[in-house]
Amino acid sequence: MSAPEASGEHVALQNGWPQTRGDRRWSGVTIFGTSIATAIATWCFLIGGFVSFYLTAVAGTFAILAGALIGMLFIVLALLPVCAKYGIDSAVSTRPQFGVRGSVLSVVMIYASTLGWNVILFIFMGRATSSIVRGFGATPPGWLTGAAGVVGVLLALFVLRKGPESLKDFGPPIAVLTLVLGVAVMILLIHKLGVGALLDAPAVAPTASRPVNWASGLEVLIASNLSWWAYTGGIVRNGPSARKSMWPLIAGLGLGVGVGSLAGFYAGLVIPTSGGDPTQFLLETGGNAVGVFLLVFVIVADLGTVVVGVYSSAIGLRQLPGLSKTSWNTTTLLAVLPAFVLVGFFPDAVFDRFGTFLAFLGVCFGPVCGIQIADYFGLRRQRLDAHALYDRTSAGAYHYWAGVNPVGLVAFAAGVATYLYLLDPVTYVSRAPFQYLTASIPSVTVAGLVYYLGARLILLPSGRGGYQRFLPGVGEPAPVPASATVPVRPAVGEAM
Repeated sequence: MSAPEASGEHVALQNGWPQTRGDRRWSGVTIFGTSIATAIATWCFLIGGFVSFYLTAVAGTFAILAGALIGMLFIVLALLPVCAKYGIDSAVSTRPQFGVRGSVLSVVMIYASTLGWNVILFIFMGRATSSIVRGFGATPPGWLTGAAGVVGVLLALFVLRKGPESLKDFGPPIAVLTLVLGVAVMILLIHKLGVGALLDAPAVAPTASRPVNWASGLEVLIASNLSWWAYTGGIVRNGPSARKSMWPLIAGLGLGVGVGSLAGFYAGLVIPTSGGDPTQFLLETGGNAVGVFLLVFVIVADLGTVVVGVYSSAIGLRQLPGLSKTSWNTTTLLAVLPAFVLVGFFPDAVFDRFGTFLAFLGVCFGPVCGIQIADYFGLRRQRLDAHALYDRTSAGAYHYWAGVNPVGLVAFAAGVATYLYLLDPVTYVSRAPFQYLTASIPSVTVAGLVYYLGARLILLPSGRGGYQRFLPGVGEPAPVPASATVPVRPAVGEAM
């Protein structure tokens, strides 16, 4: 490391160690800019296009906005208070529930989720490039989509080569471009096809049950926004406070996806063969000149989002003991390494499984949110032992049994089983009472209840998990030292 890179702030940013309040450089505007740049990308078109299978224009608009806010509510409750208060990322925030070793589960989920989203966007960048070539009157070779996607991977690594601080300056300009892109596509569709055609367009492939169609539309957005669990910690830990970060986060990540998905939703209704994918209709709808211009916007918008995704994935990977001492550039390379293969050789096969990927997000992140909400608000009185978050010894409060909390894992499994019972993530076939509750909301609820009961019946009597400090009847809360919310960082290069 060079001297500037060895500063405490820089090391904390790269390794996921706690960000002290004095080191947090992001304002509310930066939080919003990074959030909106993360949220509004080409994946919004696919999310909206998926909703067009079930609902018509008016009903789908309400379902998209409502689902986006419901999903974001769980994220805000589960992560914002914890990550903003203690300056930690999403993976570290699960150590009180899963244990200092069991939290590897959250690292795997973060890696799989951000990799999946990034791969989708890299493929979009490749598809947009192929469409641009068609806009100039040439026939793109079959390998161009994969090759252009791989170039996108290299660009993301280039942007992040100087470390996480690249996001601070990179996010806001990308946010403006992505907002302009979404508005431009909606204006183009309405101008070319008319409001009447949009309002009269039927759903593409609805089921025979109206409640199931409504629940399916809601579920798509709830599950999509639950994926922000992987990104939120890495964003808000750099913000000034939970209060100052909340509305920028809700507006950026929550409403950002909702509003951004409307363009794909409307496109999916009036151009059913597109599935909301702008690379499939911009040239035909806007003409070559306008279409090529907007496709360039698609590439730029996607680059802004994948940079945040690679950063979040890299921070998660650096929580693993074997990777904590690797260089920043090595970690970012590992974060995208599978993308080189998936994007370069299998872009179409991966792209066709987007619906299954969306369901995976709800399956995994819903239960984690439920567990964290129940633990932080129902059991710990909104306080953690900040030093214990990084204490891997058997004396640590979050060591449980060999570093793993079985109650957390059982609660997670219960939430996953609830989701799978209500909704098959591969076929999207549901069973009652999905049509009234969706799949994610019961999954969150069941996981939270199982964890709460397990903690009361097993963890508290055993004296494990550090609950005796916060719960009445278990022991008087011990005085918390002033440094508890600002843990002492290890020296640079010291293993956690």
